[in-house]
Amino acid sequence: MEHPHRGALQHLNGIARGSFTRTGAFVTLTRTMRTPARALAAVVVALAVASPSGVDASSSDAGRDAGTTKPAYNGRPRANVPIARARVVLDEQLTYVYNGRGRLVATVPSSTGRNDWTPTGTFRVFSKSAQTYYTPNPSERMKWMVRFTKGREGGNIGFHGIPFTVVDGREVPFPTPLGEEPSSHGCIRLAVTDAKWLFENMRIGATVSVVRSRG
Repeated sequence: MEHPHRGALQHLNGIARGSFTRTGAFVTLTRTMRTPARALAAVVVALAVASPSGVDASSSDAGRDAGTTKPAYNGRPRANVPIARARVVLDEQLTYVYNGRGRLVATVPSSTGRNDWTPTGTFRVFSKSAQTYYTPNPSERMKWMVRFTKGREGGNIGFHGIPFTVVDGREVPFPTPLGEEPSSHGCIRLAVTDAKWLFENMRIGATVSVVRSRG
């Protein structure tokens, strides 16, 4: 819904010539370094900057219909393509995006509604807004809203970027565990760049299905 949420979000950037994935207390090297010495130094730096919160940070794996391995967002723009359908899988916290031929074109880390607040079923996109806000508190804003149904209390449900508030002239996002766990009151939160991509490529009338699992 168009309102604030809670959660946790963190991205760990690639270091030196390598890229790392942090899961819990572990950091995994995902690209080979030129020398063992550089690799060891980069691992030490990665451990130093990683948050102790235990939130995963991993490299992009968009477009793969993943099973247990969840792709995470790394900020790279996606190619423009007409989107005909999106499928939100609640127990994976992923949104699978398809073109008109039924081809999977992106797998997007998401964060849905806590306590089953995201309705399941098949819906149609009925409106879009480049920017909106939480009605009870207009200082809490969201970008790139794509609405496709109504929630329990009648509020709009849709895709949007991570909510934020403005403090001293700068946007401060709400922490959000994309691809990990629900954190909203019904909407599907996406990284802002992913939300913009969906907004720009998904037409009014496109199909959105929300399911509990792919089984």
